[in-house]
Parts: sequence; C-alpha cells; structure tokens
Amino acid sequence: MCFRKLGFTLISILIALFILAGGIITLIRVYPVIMNLSERSKSSVNVSFIADKIFTEIEEKYGKKEVPLPDSIEDVVSEYPDYKYKVVFTEEKEDLYKVELEISWKKEGKIEKKYFVSILRRR
Repeated sequence: MCFRKLGFTLISILIALFILAGGIITLIRVYPVIMNLSERSKSSVNVSFIADKIFTEIEEKYGKKEVPLPDSIEDVVSEYPDYKYKVVFTEEKEDLYKVELEISWKKEGKIEKKYFVSILRRR
C-alpha cells in the first residue's frame, strides 16, 4: 500500500516565498519612480491651471483698446504665492498681440520654469 502525503513541502514553500520576495523588491524599486512622476504631474497641472488663470485675467483686463497695454507684467499669483510670472506682449498686427508667459517656482532648492504662448486680440 502506497501512502501519499498531502500538503506543502518545504521546497514548494521556499519557492513561493522567493517569488513573493522578488515581487515585493520590484515594487519597492519602482515606488520612488512612481512618486516622482506623480509629483511632476501634479506640478504640471498646477502650472497649466495658473497659466489659464493668468491668460483669462489678461483677456479681461487688457482686451479692450481703451485700456493701455504695458510692454510686460511681472507679478506673483495671489492664490499660489510660490509661483511668479512674467508676461511679455509683442504686437504681431494691429490690435493683435503675442502673449508670452513664463511661470517660475522653487522646487527642491532649484528654480523651475515653464513657458506658454497665447494671442490677445484687442477690441
């Protein structure tokens, strides 16, 4: 009569633990990369939101011919005091201006910058 033991052997448990440890190590190595990409994405969304807000304010304030248009504007975003911006207006045609926007902020001791371009039509 042949008796067969049912259950796990020590070798099958060690193999399972080895595979599990490999998976955990891979996740630990990938985690910092994922966090870095997440931070960059969040920063990019914030800057795009700020740029849209600035372009909207410029359109509302300087979109009329009666209001004098400065050569440039430098200011800090009121809701985001860590973000500074500079806007330069260049006349392309009569009452049509190219608006160049540079947004800068500090991140980990370095100054980061992002550039945007839009058009302003004065009516």
